[in-house]
Amino acid sequence: MLNRLSAVLLASCLALPVMTVSASAESQIRQKKFNFNSGSSTTQSNDSFWSQRQKRSRQRQRARQDEERFNFLDRTRGFFSRSGDYFDRQVRYRNARRYRERVRLSDNDGPDAASTGEKYHKYKASYPVVLAGKKLKQPRPKGAVFASASGTVVDANEYVETVQLPDPLAQAVFETLKQGSAGASLSKSQVKALVAAYAEREFEPIWITDRKPSSNARAVLKVLANADQEGLDPDLYRLASLTDAGSIDDLASDPEALAKFELQLSAMALRYSDHAASGLVTPNKISGYHDLKPPKIAAKDAVASLVNHPAPQDWLMSLHPKLPAYAAMKAELIKLGAGEPEVDQIVVPAGPLLKLGVEDDRVPILRERLKQLKLLKNKDELALSDNQASDAPLFGSDGAVLAAENASDTMTETDVKALRAFQKSVGLSPDGIAGRRTINALNGKKSVRRTDQIALNMERLRWLPRNLGSRYVLVNQPAYKMQIINKGETEWSTRVIVGKPSNQTYFFSDQMSRVEFNPYWGIPQSIIKGEYLRRVQDNPSYFEQRGYEVLNSRGQRISGWDVDWWNYRGGIGVRQKPGPKNALGEVKFMFPNKHAIYLHDTPKRSLFSKDRRAYSHGCVRVQNPRELATQILGWSQNKIASTIATRKNTPVQLKRKLPVHLTYFTAWTDETGDLAYYNDVYKRDMYLARALKAEKTALR
Repeated sequence: MLNRLSAVLLASCLALPVMTVSASAESQIRQKKFNFNSGSSTTQSNDSFWSQRQKRSRQRQRARQDEERFNFLDRTRGFFSRSGDYFDRQVRYRNARRYRERVRLSDNDGPDAASTGEKYHKYKASYPVVLAGKKLKQPRPKGAVFASASGTVVDANEYVETVQLPDPLAQAVFETLKQGSAGASLSKSQVKALVAAYAEREFEPIWITDRKPSSNARAVLKVLANADQEGLDPDLYRLASLTDAGSIDDLASDPEALAKFELQLSAMALRYSDHAASGLVTPNKISGYHDLKPPKIAAKDAVASLVNHPAPQDWLMSLHPKLPAYAAMKAELIKLGAGEPEVDQIVVPAGPLLKLGVEDDRVPILRERLKQLKLLKNKDELALSDNQASDAPLFGSDGAVLAAENASDTMTETDVKALRAFQKSVGLSPDGIAGRRTINALNGKKSVRRTDQIALNMERLRWLPRNLGSRYVLVNQPAYKMQIINKGETEWSTRVIVGKPSNQTYFFSDQMSRVEFNPYWGIPQSIIKGEYLRRVQDNPSYFEQRGYEVLNSRGQRISGWDVDWWNYRGGIGVRQKPGPKNALGEVKFMFPNKHAIYLHDTPKRSLFSKDRRAYSHGCVRVQNPRELATQILGWSQNKIASTIATRKNTPVQLKRKLPVHLTYFTAWTDETGDLAYYNDVYKRDMYLARALKAEKTALR
C-alpha cells in the first residue's frame, strides 16, 4: 500500500513540471502553427466562443485516431488541463483538413456577387378571362320628351317596358357583351377597361362603318396577320369570326356577326398592344436571375388609344422597341421567311481539321452548310440577285455573300472567308479552320431554329426600358462583351468575363454612380459561409494572414479570434485590402444594387484570351478598366495612373449617373450592324421557350 501511495505521489509531483513544459510547448506551437501574433497587436484567443458540447463531440469522434499522432507530453497536457484547449484545437485542425479540397477558392478568384442559390422556376402562366360584362344594364336611348301639366320634363322611354338602342348593331354589341358570347378572352384589367369603354360610347362600334369593316379595321387586321415578323405568334391574334366567314369581305352583314367581329378585333388589338409593349412572358417568373420591369401600358390607356387614335395601326407598331438590334432581327425574320417551315439542318461530320488547301470529302458538306447559313451562294444564284447588298450574310460582317467557286473536295479561299465570318459571329477565333469547336457550332442544336432564336431575343428586347439613355453601358453576357453606346453608335467596347453557370450574372438595369480606385473587396456573406467558413474554423487567423480585415457590425476592425466561426450566422464583415492581389484589381465601377453586382478589374487577365469567359461569381470583369475609367470620367490616362499609384482607396462620384444594362441576348448585332449568334451559356433560351409555350397554351 505504501509503495502504491508513494508511486501516486511521485507521479503527481512529476506532473507539475510536465504541465509547465507542456504550456511552454503550447506557446511555441501556437506561434508556429497558428501564427497568433501575426497582424494586429490586439489579436488574441477567445475560448469562450468554443462550445463545450462541440469540443466533447469532436473529441469523442476523433480521439482514438488522433491519439497516436500526439506525443506523451501533449496527451498528458490535454488530459490534465481543465479546458483541454490545445488538444481540442488539434482535433479541430485535423478534422478540418478533410474538407479543404471540397470547396477550393483561389484567394484572387473574386468577385463576387451574392448570386448563389438562385433557381429556375416552373413557369406558371396567367390565364385570361372571358370578355363579358354581366353587370351591364340595358341602356335607354333618349326618346321623345314632353312637358307634363305640372311643367316637368318626362322621358317617354321610362314608360316603355322593352327598350332597345336605335342602332341594331350597337344593341347587338351590348347583348354580346352582356352574354359573354364574343368568343374572346383577355386579362381582368383589359376586360374591365374594354367593357367600360363600350358602355361610355353607348356600345357604338369602333371598327365598323356603314355595316362594313372600316379602313382602320383592315389596317389593324394586317398588323395582326404580320405578327410573325415581330417575333410574335399570329395564331394568338386570329379572329374566330373571320375564320368562320372565310375573309373580311365575306363577313355577314347581320348585327350579331358584326358584333362578334367588332369585339374580337378590339380584344385582339388590345392583346397585341400588351405583347408588343411588354412581351408575353413575365421575366421575373422564369428565375431569380431576372430582375426586370418591362414597360407597361395601362389597359385603360391602351383602349383609349385604339378608340381615339386616327391611325390605330400606327400606334400599335409604335409599341415595338426602336433599337437597331430589333430592326436587324425583324429584317432577318423576314429574310428567313418568318412563319414558314425551316428546312432540315445539314450536319457536318466530325474529323480532322479542315483548312485552306486540305482535301477531304467533308468539304462539300461544309460548303452546303455555309450556303444554308446564307454565307455562300452559287455563282449563278449570285448573278440573279438584283441587289447584292440585300443578300448580306446571316452571320459575320462581310459586305456581301461570297460565291461558291466549285464543288471540289478542296478547301478554297472563299470557303475559308465564309468560315471566318461564321466563327466571328459565334464568338470563336476567326482562324478559318474547322476544328471540333467550329464544327460543333456549325451543327448547333437541331431543336433550335434560327427563326425561333431570333423571336426569343425579340421577346427579351421588349423587357428593356424603351429609353435606354442617350449614352449608356450595355453588357451582353453570351457575347462576353461590353459597349458604351452614345446616341445609337458604339463609342467604345471591350471584352468581359461574366458569372459561371452556377453563379450567373443577373439580367437587370441600373445607374452607375461612382468609380472607385484601389477598391476594397467586401466578401459577400454567401461566399464567407459557402466557401471560406471551413478554413476559418480551422484557423481563425485565416483572413488576417492573407491581407483581409475582419470588421464588426459597427465597421471596427477586430480579430478573427473574436468571432464564433463555429456558430456563425452573419453580422461580420470581411474585406480584402487594396493592392495588386485584390480580387477587384485596380478599379471598380459601382451601380449599387441588391445583387451586389458591378463592373471591376481583375488580377487574372489571362482569362480574357479565352473564347468562353464565364468564370466569375456574378460580377462583370472588364479587360481594359483604365480605358473604361477614362471613357466614364473623362480623365487622362496619366491622372488615372497616378491615382492608382497612391495605393489609397479613392472613390470618385460621377457628376451625372450613367445607365447600365446587363443583358442576355444570344442574337445581337455586331459593330457593322450585322446579326451575330452566341452560345446560350446559361441555357436561358430553353427556359424562355418553355415560358412562352406556357403563355401561348393559356391564351389559346
